[in-house]
Amino acid sequence: MVQWTYTPSRSPPAKVQRRVVQWRKACHAEVAPDRPVVTFTFDDFPKSALNGADIVERYGGRAGFYACTSFVGQRSPVMGEMFDGATLAELRARGHEIGAHTHSHLDCARAGLAKVERDIGENLVALSEIGHHETVSSFAFPYGETSYSAKRWVGDVFATGRGILPGVNVGDCDRSQLRAVELGASAMHRRRALAALKTAIDAKGWLFFFTHDVSRTPTDYGVPADLLEELALRAVEAGAVLATPTFGAVLSGVID
Repeated sequence: MVQWTYTPSRSPPAKVQRRVVQWRKACHAEVAPDRPVVTFTFDDFPKSALNGADIVERYGGRAGFYACTSFVGQRSPVMGEMFDGATLAELRARGHEIGAHTHSHLDCARAGLAKVERDIGENLVALSEIGHHETVSSFAFPYGETSYSAKRWVGDVFATGRGILPGVNVGDCDRSQLRAVELGASAMHRRRALAALKTAIDAKGWLFFFTHDVSRTPTDYGVPADLLEELALRAVEAGAVLATPTFGAVLSGVID
């Protein structure tokens, strides 16, 4: 059965662990693109995220979609219809990237490494079974949660791993826990997103945005379509490239 509700531990030991894991880089990489790179990503993901693909494409870019395969063909009580094999095929044909996101939406900080490996393996097998046979080279941690051993392993398997710790990736970074900025519907989310975009442009860095659904009236987990459009427009006008996670890694010098 799909577990739609889960909250990562907020206990003092868990908070300490997050801080330690955050600063202990597992896979050092020098992020130094010739021009700013912006990567829009959609987690889990509901079919309404295709609205995000439409917007990013209008500005000449492509996005990343992290697929949690226990959600395939399900209906979320919050976000509505989730992706299916046809959704993946459409996104792939349009040039977007499909990334891994575990099978069970696993909290990788609370699970042992063996369980993390099994769950991600199941994720990759399930993607293949629904028709996605391309190499999966990007990964995002559900809830942004990880342990040092998990992100070391992710770095061995994937070109990039993305978390949810806010910030712009520039200089010495951890390619298995790349920073990202959440997009949402509040005025605070808009201010933070615009500030992060300015920082990325000024520093010539690599900026990930992440969200879930996209519509005029998004859920608490999603972004208004007009904010996504504003960010894409501003990024392109400032000379940034809108790239998928793996192409962003190439442009940033993280991988060849």
